[in-house]
Amino acid sequence: MKLHRAITLAVMILASLLLLVVSVAFGAASLGPGSLTALLVVVVVAAIAGIAFSWKRYFPRRP
Repeated sequence: MKLHRAITLAVMILASLLLLVVSVAFGAASLGPGSLTALLVVVVVAAIAGIAFSWKRYFPRRP
């Protein structure tokens, strides 16, 4: 069951990143390079935080 949740989370993350990429691709003309860089930083940090949280929750260390 835990693996199923982790896979579901990974699929949701990938789907949201795909949606973000498509949205940015269509709106890239209105965004400057600074905005795109800031958006990339926020997405990467959020992904790392989500993975770290989920990893600790679903795959705790076993003594």
